[in-house]
Amino acid sequence: MSLPEQTRFDVTTSDGLTLAGFRYGVADPGLPTIVAVHGYPDNHHVWDGVAEQIAGRANLVTFDVRGAGESDAPAGRSGYRFEQVISDISRVIDATGADRVHLLGHDWGSIQAWHAVCDPTVAVKVASYTSISGPNLNHAGRFFRSARTPGDVAKAARQAAGSTYIPVFLIPGVAETMYRRGWGQKLIETLERRGTKGVPDGVYTRSDRDFVNGLNLYRANMPRPFVLPEHATTTVPVQVLTPAGDLFVTPALQLAGLSASPDSRHVTTDGGHWVVTQDPAAVAGPLLDWVGQH
Repeated sequence: MSLPEQTRFDVTTSDGLTLAGFRYGVADPGLPTIVAVHGYPDNHHVWDGVAEQIAGRANLVTFDVRGAGESDAPAGRSGYRFEQVISDISRVIDATGADRVHLLGHDWGSIQAWHAVCDPTVAVKVASYTSISGPNLNHAGRFFRSARTPGDVAKAARQAAGSTYIPVFLIPGVAETMYRRGWGQKLIETLERRGTKGVPDGVYTRSDRDFVNGLNLYRANMPRPFVLPEHATTTVPVQVLTPAGDLFVTPALQLAGLSASPDSRHVTTDGGHWVVTQDPAAVAGPLLDWVGQH
């Protein structure tokens, strides 16, 4: 397999920024179109391996989220709020020219896409959604608040242990200093190897701005959904793909939103949090199956 050629296109956001969008290969109107949203601290290249796997079977479109990769960054933290990133996803969908698309999200891209499909104005544009390692934060808030039995408390405690980095990310200046000294990059590269028996993931470059700007996603949107979670449902069929070796997002938290969709399923796979680069075939199989069903 080889990586399909990427063609860039630009999308103008509602607040006047330019998002860098990318099409892999030549669009085939006879194939379904998948829009992939990357997480933190990544850029659109995190999907390169998946693009190789699905070439010729689906059109893949992705983009650098605001502040990452080749996309513009807003001037302030408020530019990263959910209402804005939901609008970004909607505009990228419109730019594909497809009647409806299939959404795919990983990490913070999954969080953003979850919130997008729970917005009725976006849901009508989406035929299916595949979520990897990222919940709707309202579902996450209800997950923690509803823990009553010893088993549920244990699951919540396990997730809390995996989320200990979040308070650090919410403190201005601390995480930025870590990354600029190279500590954050080394830590993430080490953790990426968990669940892969020491085999490194695919090679792509993250920049300092991917690390630093993306912190605003946490700071603009947390902790409110954990304290005051809203009711969030969707009409979109949702597939939750959980890597068994994910250190950051436990299966219990990822599955907290399954009941939010009338048509949903859970698929588990080997691998760690960055399974999308560690084993893209393990993502492509369930993805294409879910897309084919919808």
